[in-house]
Amino acid sequence: MTNFTVIPVRLRATDRPALAAHFMALEPEDRRLRFGLALGDAGIEAYVQRIDFDSDDVLAVHDGELRIVAAIHVARAGEAAELGLSVLPGHRNAGVGSALFERAIIRIRNRGLARVYVHCLAENAAMMHIARKLGMRMVRNGGESDAWLELPPATMETQWSEWMRDQQASAVRNIRQQARWSRALLGIFG
Repeated sequence: MTNFTVIPVRLRATDRPALAAHFMALEPEDRRLRFGLALGDAGIEAYVQRIDFDSDDVLAVHDGELRIVAAIHVARAGEAAELGLSVLPGHRNAGVGSALFERAIIRIRNRGLARVYVHCLAENAAMMHIARKLGMRMVRNGGESDAWLELPPATMETQWSEWMRDQQASAVRNIRQQARWSRALLGIFG
């Protein structure tokens, strides 16, 4: 269960190993729901290596040990962005996925994109629940579903909100990193 403050952090290319570890921690069924097929470790490694951190965004939530417990990939596609979400089992139903979705939407608006969408298997009830909660329009076509939301332009408020959230995330990430280093040093010298 999630026992920490949910603060989405924007990942960098240097975070690829941690992101791959997160995806590899997903059970086969969760991988199938996230990627649309039961992706093996080699497929996950290839997927993570293909992420372009200059044009796309990946936002993540870390636990107290800085392990990624949830991630959302914001893949730019013209004037829209597609979202792909994963949350580890012990952290579901705690608002982590919704927090990542909401943070991603602010980021997308501030980048000047007009639409966000999700494509997933129709049986992915968790993804569909979040999409409905955020007011996304949904269409089911056989075994797949699409959800989308038209976004208003960025405002000073969304710009400020994103800046504040980025500052908070950076501070928390630095504090957690320092705490981890301190525990490691205590282990060496203790």
